[in-house]
Amino acid sequence: MSADRFHYLRGGKASLVVDARPGDDCLPRIVHFGADLGPTPDTQAIASAAPKVGWGARLDQPKAPCVLPGVESGYFGMPAIDAEWHAQWRLGSAKSEKNSILIALASTDEQRVAITLEYRLSAQGVLAARCRVECMPGTLALRWLAALALPLPSSMSDVLSFGGDWAREFSAQRRRVDSDALLLQSRRGRPGHDRFPGLFVGEANFGENHGDVVGVTLGWSGSHRMSVERLREGPVMVQAGELPMDDEPRSGDYQSPWCYAAFSAHGLNGAMQTLHAFLREQILPPKLAKKPRPVHYNTWEAVYFKHDLEVLMELADRAAEVGAERFVLDDGWFKGRNDDRAGLGDWTVDPTKYPKGLKPLIDHVKSRGLEFGLWVEPEMVNPDSELARMNPQWIRRDVDGLVLQRHQAVLDLANPDVREHLHNALNALLSENAIDYLKWDMNRDLTGLGHRAYVYGVYTLMDHLRLAHPSVEIETCASGGGRCDYGMLSRAERVWVSDSNDALDRFDIQRNASLFLPPEISGVHIGPANCHITGRRLSLDLRSHVAMFGHAGLELDLRQLEESELERLSRHIANYKKFRTLLQSGLYWHIPAVGPDHSAIGVSSVDQSEGLYLLVRTGSRELGRGTVIRFSGLSAERQYLVRAVEPMASHVEQSLGLSLRSGNLRIDGRVLAARGLEFYLPRPESSLLLHVKSA
Repeated sequence: MSADRFHYLRGGKASLVVDARPGDDCLPRIVHFGADLGPTPDTQAIASAAPKVGWGARLDQPKAPCVLPGVESGYFGMPAIDAEWHAQWRLGSAKSEKNSILIALASTDEQRVAITLEYRLSAQGVLAARCRVECMPGTLALRWLAALALPLPSSMSDVLSFGGDWAREFSAQRRRVDSDALLLQSRRGRPGHDRFPGLFVGEANFGENHGDVVGVTLGWSGSHRMSVERLREGPVMVQAGELPMDDEPRSGDYQSPWCYAAFSAHGLNGAMQTLHAFLREQILPPKLAKKPRPVHYNTWEAVYFKHDLEVLMELADRAAEVGAERFVLDDGWFKGRNDDRAGLGDWTVDPTKYPKGLKPLIDHVKSRGLEFGLWVEPEMVNPDSELARMNPQWIRRDVDGLVLQRHQAVLDLANPDVREHLHNALNALLSENAIDYLKWDMNRDLTGLGHRAYVYGVYTLMDHLRLAHPSVEIETCASGGGRCDYGMLSRAERVWVSDSNDALDRFDIQRNASLFLPPEISGVHIGPANCHITGRRLSLDLRSHVAMFGHAGLELDLRQLEESELERLSRHIANYKKFRTLLQSGLYWHIPAVGPDHSAIGVSSVDQSEGLYLLVRTGSRELGRGTVIRFSGLSAERQYLVRAVEPMASHVEQSLGLSLRSGNLRIDGRVLAARGLEFYLPRPESSLLLHVKSA
């Protein structure tokens, strides 16, 4: 075998081994992705120790899956490539660079089709992979190409994926893949509320802090496919990629989006923290790390479409008084927009609502020390709009005509004329007004063909706008969490994770979303006491505590609050600001809680000197019983002061132990981690915030 047979990458606590020349008749294969094997692993020994499994109804010369399963014979699982092609493939080249491996496959016929697989392993320990096909137009009819096909050990039997619906995003489904396969697809032209492009595969019964786990997510804002399949021969194969290829075979060059994989030997928390570090350092816009995330005030659930300048100015006054730092004017500010049936697409200020334009409101907002943000939905159009009447050819239409959702159609962002028009309209808004922030919404799915070109059109529009206005931050929203993938997050500083401001539902949504998204980018608001979606009435304390563990904001009519409520809200916002640096730079933890009625999360500082933990009583199945919380992220060798953070509900305060009530609990970190502390929240839908600091 040649000296360059094995290619090895290390990063964080993970490593990758690719065997480029496993045999004369075999294509390259991934030998290992998982724990760090050290600086000089004996890759030859690993390969030579692999057994040859002989069994009935098997090939005489079985082959392990190659880097692109399906291009060579002898693979019976779901192929990583689907193309009208019958050539054989050979290894073209394999080379390693500082942190990457490039594997080139070439066809053996005269058409000279080339496939290049690229693997990068980041310093945080995240594997980034993509696949590229190069050929002459008309040569290759390509229907599907995985960005990553990752073989995992047979012990990886459990899968955690995330579905749901509008206002119920990131609903977790856990199942075991035995002799079958799990296929997850979105054909909505966006990831969708029901198919977030991410999952975890791990050892049987893996948990928050135990078990080998691999998290996989796709950096793509359109339709996608993810699959987990246990092969009959033993290994578990994970694949992810873009779907569909415009619902018809693609001909010519094609490059997949990036796919990302993170390994953890310590359960979900380890994988989550690795993904957070990678996203913070490699994906998100760089300025995000330099600026504390400002407290939002969003007007939507306060006024909806009923914009009145005096009311909005009063809301800005009250928002500033309670501690908000950014005022976001939501839908309803532009011409003809009195409901969701008209006006979308006409990005000029409504002269009736704002006879002097937005400047008077912006000036007032700025005078109160607030940044100003504005809601836009540039990708969409109402048929009842000047844009639709003047340029009907710019609207995407299906073979069966115009399909509406929320009374709106989709503009053809693949068309450069459409992108130029939208860029000019948004550029004018940003140039003529002191706007610091755009809430960029997308309130419908795509139907018809051409999803890929559309997504790249959106990327191009956003990239050009950011280049023209580099100081303007962007929030990505798609009826809530319909488009919060890593592809969009390279262009946005914030994700609106859900349209639901129900704090109890939102706690569950945020907890699952945090497996992929760090808290500083996950927008979560303190909504009205009576949630406008669920109708449930929840305390201000619970609503504030849940918002604290995200990018906090307010979305309610502050004029309706009593003075005592405004004062209490101000205290909660002050707490958010006090702990903001910890929350937005620390290690996020899912905390196992004892019993079915409780759930807990926490953030600890990287140096283990401090932590903030939230306990929520979510149910009433075990009324009269408390729970035990073991505190993650602290040092066993230190002593800590533990205190309950005020304000808190009186019934919660009265149930605390004496030392917590007096604020002088001093205890070893070893005890906090190994034994934990007992707590009793007597009522459902109540919460307790705990601050732990090195003594």
